[in-house]
Amino acid sequence: MGLRIEDLLRATPLSDSDKRLILRGIAQIAEADGVVDSSEREYLREFVTEFFPDGDPTDPELTTQTITSGEVASMSSDDARLCLVAFLTIAGYVDGDFSEPERQFIRSVVKDIVPEDKLMEVQHGVRRYMYGRAAFAFALKNGFLHPDFARNMAERFDISYDEAIEINADVFNAVMVIRGAAEPQEEAQ
Repeated sequence: MGLRIEDLLRATPLSDSDKRLILRGIAQIAEADGVVDSSEREYLREFVTEFFPDGDPTDPELTTQTITSGEVASMSSDDARLCLVAFLTIAGYVDGDFSEPERQFIRSVVKDIVPEDKLMEVQHGVRRYMYGRAAFAFALKNGFLHPDFARNMAERFDISYDEAIEINADVFNAVMVIRGAAEPQEEAQ
């Protein structure tokens, strides 16, 4: 099954300095491709608030000093460093295109600190996580998951067809549970 990104993001203890570094990284990767539009800023704000309620990725202070591999090395734990990679990868997908400058930004800050196999594992887990979130939102809104949408999202997040099918089954089950809970229950006779 591999690394569960949501568990990593939600359960990893992060120090205040870890959180600040992650916020700086999110703000900086958003600018790595040279374009930060209003919809990207709004999504980043929503995304960051989900995990860091007091954080603001659009704070200009976050981009004044580029994060360094030395700062990444000084994070509180290996899992905190993996969280950084996950958050940066998610932020890289915000504008719809995980661009080469964004990929290079991540590589430059974790070089010689996060082993290549762990970097790839985390980024693959993020792609599965992002696909699952997109599929869930579509299915919940529409009551079904359209094959073309699923195929396009699988391509966008670079996951295999088999992985998409596996995730779709979990999405379908979650949507059915939510829809079942929302339906009025018949009174017992």
